[in-house]
Amino acid sequence: MARMIRLFVLGLAWLLAMPAHAEGMVHILLGDPGPAYQEAAEAFRAGLGGRRPLRVWNPAELNAAQLQVLSRGGDLLVPVGLKTARMLAEQHGGRAPVLTLLLPRAAAEQLPWPASLPRNRVSHVYIDQPAARTLGLLDMAFPNLRRIGLVVSDENQSQVRQLLQEALRRKQELVVETIDSADGLAPALRRLLPTVDALLLVPDSLAINSGNAQNVLLTTYRYRVPVMGFSQGLSKAGAIASVYSSPAQIGRQGAQMAVRWLHDEGELPPAQSAGEFSLAFNARVGRSMGLAMPDEADIRRKLGARDE
Repeated sequence: MARMIRLFVLGLAWLLAMPAHAEGMVHILLGDPGPAYQEAAEAFRAGLGGRRPLRVWNPAELNAAQLQVLSRGGDLLVPVGLKTARMLAEQHGGRAPVLTLLLPRAAAEQLPWPASLPRNRVSHVYIDQPAARTLGLLDMAFPNLRRIGLVVSDENQSQVRQLLQEALRRKQELVVETIDSADGLAPALRRLLPTVDALLLVPDSLAINSGNAQNVLLTTYRYRVPVMGFSQGLSKAGAIASVYSSPAQIGRQGAQMAVRWLHDEGELPPAQSAGEFSLAFNARVGRSMGLAMPDEADIRRKLGARDE
């Protein structure tokens, strides 16, 4: 009799545990120990709030064999950063849904997912900002800067189309230079900068990256052309203003999407930018260029930005 009771209790405990696992487990894949990735992962964990079972995989635990095993199941995989996302795409077993964090849109669209993985099982929280948010900041903060330059490679043509539509709506003029190699950046800037009021930067592996950002900012400063950036670091380095989503804001957005994940079908919400965002201004650069700086609190209020 005691044995039957024990078996009944164990069976009941198993049944009670079923709903959590039936909802599907979430695996955060941290292939890089950098602080931005850690910040995004921690915000994701906090945002999930125990509503899904969760495991965090550290860099030392991740290898090709482990990724192949994980991706053959039905759990949600959340790679943080481009390096980890690319490694997962190359090893993916064709079944597990994927939600990436901290990727530029252009890079996310080029990841080599297997043909057997339905595209509604892959989604992203981009680091890119929506066109309305980016050009809206320029429009509100510096309304006299109407002719805006942009240098991109072919990887960003979909982003360019959205920016052109938004610029037209706001009666701004967007002048675009497209380059096909890193060597084309300097000539493109020399053609563009004498003709525009401001330069807009968007994430682009050729046109703006950690290796050339400082040179781009120095060049624009020599031409006395203010720069609109996409990160807090760019504003600290010389961009007059930036609109960006922090790793924590991107992590929280990812958690909201994971909660909405349909485990039985494997579907995810569409790829998107974070709803939360922050602004950064560089008043010193603005003053040196003779520009009147906006009321930052007013701009933040109008755009709905967060202070982070």
